Amino acid sequence: MKDLIVLVADVQQEKTVQTLLDKRCRSLGIRSVSYDIFRHQTRDPGVYRGAAALLASFTQQYSRAMVLLDVAWDGSPDDAMAIEEAIQKDLDARGWRDRSVVIALDPELEAWVWSDSPHVHQELGLSWTQIREMGQRSEHWPASESKPTRPKELLEDILRATKKRRSSALFIHLAERVGLGACRDRAFMRMRNALREWFPPQRS
Repeated sequence: MKDLIVLVADVQQEKTVQTLLDKRCRSLGIRSVSYDIFRHQTRDPGVYRGAAALLASFTQQYSRAMVLLDVAWDGSPDDAMAIEEAIQKDLDARGWRDRSVVIALDPELEAWVWSDSPHVHQELGLSWTQIREMGQRSEHWPASESKPTRPKELLEDILRATKKRRSSALFIHLAERVGLGACRDRAFMRMRNALREWFPPQRS
């Protein structure tokens, strides 16, 4: 039996989680984990409606299950806790009670990009001042907010301005380099806390 099965909605989520589990176990505060990641063919709506049915056949092959999806998608309930509770209820009924967690990324994975780590602006190719100015002009990052209210749209604006291609490599590089201890994003903390509870570091 492997430690963990992860169901994600897109390739960026897949590569981010893969990088964290492969290269950042110590930073996460967990031991090395044996895992597999599955990407749903119909992305966030497919995960929302079909996660429990898909994972039901794996209850004897994995000790724990994790489900990730964005909050922002067409037809979404648009409420992170409601999304998590709905999927968790189905998981519990399909053999995953007390050994699974659902992570709703609010509004999407791009929210994790906006750490105050210097690696973020270095990877994006603009200074923090330029990023904040661009965010305020577009209203994707109001001056009163500590993080962008529309993180995906701001990231896309920056990539266009710097002529960088949106790719999984960006998320891989950030997951490899950005410090994890200071991240206060609710979804990230929920994921990290579940992993720490399930897979604490081995005592030497």
